[in-house]
Amino acid sequence: AVVSTQSTGENKSEENKNEEGKGAKPWMKKNGGAGSLSGLGDAPTAYSFLQHWSAYKKKKDITQFAKVLESCDPKSFPKLFSSSIDVDMVVAIVDAVDKYFIPGNKHEKAIQVLQAVTKVQRFDVMTMLMSVKDKSTISNVFKRLQGDTATINTIHSRFS
Repeated sequence: AVVSTQSTGENKSEENKNEEGKGAKPWMKKNGGAGSLSGLGDAPTAYSFLQHWSAYKKKKDITQFAKVLESCDPKSFPKLFSSSIDVDMVVAIVDAVDKYFIPGNKHEKAIQVLQAVTKVQRFDVMTMLMSVKDKSTISNVFKRLQGDTATINTIHSRFS
């Protein structure tokens, strides 16, 4: 349905209003663009996620990337990332935990995200390719996580 605003002459569809509104998902694009998920529910596709990953790499907006991660079901990570995960993405995910989830007191979601990343097909190879600096940074992030210590330590050991 098209809603006409007489005073400004603007036309906006209800769909666009909803995307711009409070419940909009950060990976959605206005006007049914390439990353739009209209008609697909709330689950992002690998394609739309990779579009946001590319945008993050250009803009280095960790908050926006973290919001995309937050809106994803961690159980979908193995399928979502499939073979597209790389070292930079793993490091960015940990950076999102460090700069968005932990300061926002979202430790449980952070743990879910980190645990889910370890279940992605190429994760073990990615950890072998990480620099000593990356692994040190990751260790510092794990030290700041709050929650079940045994779970945190188990996940941390996968990143080491």
